[in-house]
Amino acid sequence: MDKKSKISVAENESLKLFNCQMMPIRFVLGLVLSLTFISEKSFSQTPRADSLLTVVNSSSDDSLKVRAYLDLGQEFLSSDISQAIHYLDDAILIALKIDYKKGLADAYNLQGRALANQGNFQDAIFINRQSLAEYQNLNDKAGEANILSNLGSIYYRMGNSSKALEYHFQSLKISQEIDNKLRIGTSYNNIGTVYQKSESTLDDALDSYKKALDVFEQIDYEAGISTVAMNIGEIYFLEFKYDSAIQYHQVALEICDGTIDAPFPLTQLGEIYGILGEFETANNYHRRALGISEKLDAKFDLTQSLIGFAKTQKRQGDSQQAIRTLERARVLALEIDAKNELKDAYEGLSELFALTGDYKTAYENEINAKSIKEEIAKSSTDEMIRQLQFEFELSQKEAEIELLQKDTELKNAAVSNQRIVIFAAFGGLFMFLFISISLFRNNLSKKKANRLLQAQKEEIHAQREKVELALDQLKSTQAQLIHSEKMASLGELTAGIAHEIKNPLNFVNNFSEVSYDMILEIQELRSKQDTENQPSETLKTENDKLEDELLRDIRINLEKVTHHGQRADAIVQGMLEHSKIRHGEKEPTDLNVLAKEYLNLTYQSFKAKNKDADIKLITDFDTSIPKIEIVRQDFGRVLLNIINNAFYVLNKKNGTQNEDKLPTLTLTTSFYTNPQGLKGAKISITDNGPGIPDKIKGKIFQPFFTTKPTGEGTGLGLSLSYDIVKANGGEIKVFSEVGKGTTFLIDVPAHEGANEA
Repeated sequence: MDKKSKISVAENESLKLFNCQMMPIRFVLGLVLSLTFISEKSFSQTPRADSLLTVVNSSSDDSLKVRAYLDLGQEFLSSDISQAIHYLDDAILIALKIDYKKGLADAYNLQGRALANQGNFQDAIFINRQSLAEYQNLNDKAGEANILSNLGSIYYRMGNSSKALEYHFQSLKISQEIDNKLRIGTSYNNIGTVYQKSESTLDDALDSYKKALDVFEQIDYEAGISTVAMNIGEIYFLEFKYDSAIQYHQVALEICDGTIDAPFPLTQLGEIYGILGEFETANNYHRRALGISEKLDAKFDLTQSLIGFAKTQKRQGDSQQAIRTLERARVLALEIDAKNELKDAYEGLSELFALTGDYKTAYENEINAKSIKEEIAKSSTDEMIRQLQFEFELSQKEAEIELLQKDTELKNAAVSNQRIVIFAAFGGLFMFLFISISLFRNNLSKKKANRLLQAQKEEIHAQREKVELALDQLKSTQAQLIHSEKMASLGELTAGIAHEIKNPLNFVNNFSEVSYDMILEIQELRSKQDTENQPSETLKTENDKLEDELLRDIRINLEKVTHHGQRADAIVQGMLEHSKIRHGEKEPTDLNVLAKEYLNLTYQSFKAKNKDADIKLITDFDTSIPKIEIVRQDFGRVLLNIINNAFYVLNKKNGTQNEDKLPTLTLTTSFYTNPQGLKGAKISITDNGPGIPDKIKGKIFQPFFTTKPTGEGTGLGLSLSYDIVKANGGEIKVFSEVGKGTTFLIDVPAHEGANEA
């Protein structure tokens, strides 16, 4: 069970009313809300299970059998989920047979939990909704609140925070109506867990946790007090309010010391006292956390405790001991596949090896950390894809069930009509007219039913086609997301390399320039001395000539070093520009004005450098385009990069022989509304240059890829343009044909409510 997600025992105290119904209570900054349920039962066949099976085999009361099967399902929920589901299936069959509503609702409830424990979220949500409907029909508010909480927990595990909050707030409302204190406190804690997932809602999380703590203190529920106190302490730690964090972690520690819950507050207290410089106190807390984790063989807790201990050792100045501690944490994280902890271990090792001067090992650990980050990002993307596909499959299954229900109703109606015909026939021939009329009406009813069924089938077919289209779009989006994650990781790596190169490169440039000036001073001094003494060339010694020749060669070499150093500095500047995060704010912008402004600016700059160049400009601006929400300066940079590239290739065309067409650049804008009603604007930049070969077309947006000769380009312009357009919510595409030219098409969505002018 994930140490960051603890579970509380439910409020119902009667075993027959599910005394083991578990409520998800957050432990500390949980990544997912666990639906694993704690049980003190043995994993083997228990005496209680034997006793319940005896009831099933000997009782003639079906309602008692249902309750026995429910208790058996509960008994095996934590040890053998497949066996638990088997018993719950038996309970459902009997409950349906005898129309035992409460037993059916409880069976669906437990089966939904079992399926969630298996990770079968789609079926778990479907079964929980059936259970919710049964509880609502019974007006069982406690059961209804329980199911809503379970649904919220499942959606949280799936990463759908908004849906999770919706269900948890519904559960809270019902719990408050029936004044169930334990469930009220649990709901507040669950809501705080969802809020804490985002840094922007930490205050909301803290408010929810304090409400939960107040409720748990009212009913003196120690497990809840301990858990919520840790959560509050964690938030204060993240907000650097160390006095408050210490206070709440001490409250939690007084309750859970010595248990599996203790390593987290102990580790946090150790880190806090390490930050405050009280290292003896800090080390005592860290050793207690390690001791409890090792004693209970809690490898995940031990991994986190080691990482926290290493941070304190680093602050204390003991880099070598911190490295040994992090190496141990790294081995454990690999063993239990804890990716976030493994990332933290690699990053910590990278910093420590850099401090000790082992830059090679530091770089290796930094690369490993970036690799783990990419795995985590890809996992997050895959989870989002699976969630969207899951929603599609769930809606499809519900539509199929609804169709089956309607088909059954139609069949029942047909059977009823046939009975009417049979009974009418026994009435005698004198009822012939009546029978004929009845048959006629029956025929009309069947035709109407068939038309209705056909219409429903056509509607379902149309919906299925729409869903399949959405799935294709989803796969395309997945590919784009994976590409974006790769580009982001490359940008981080580029920034790191550029920063590392910048300082030594500055030294090379500065010292080469100083050395060049010193050589000039020496040559001027020697020239001045020669003029005063007026020695003839024949009187100069071989050493003097050799010195003059060496000084001249050194000066030439320094000129080359300075030239290439300045080139390298320009490349590094481009790398940093490509990787830096932009903080510009979007503003309503007239794309026509922006495009015209940057076209004129680029053309004037180009003409200043290439006075003999002759390029024809063609523009066609759509005046119906409304103002678009974009970061104006960044977007202008995109236009600048693309137009500059076009002028470059057109200038090459200008210089070639036997060209019968004037080099031309065409810039157009247009406004559109797609079939789904979404509005947007397009900017097209076309040149009649040589075009881009197919074999390199897919590489042009990659960083450092360029077809220009050495010294004329860094290969970062189009890569930066791609990132800027994506950051503004748009798309950039290239269409090119060798020998005919190239078109760059930029598509930007209009802000909500934009209309054609």
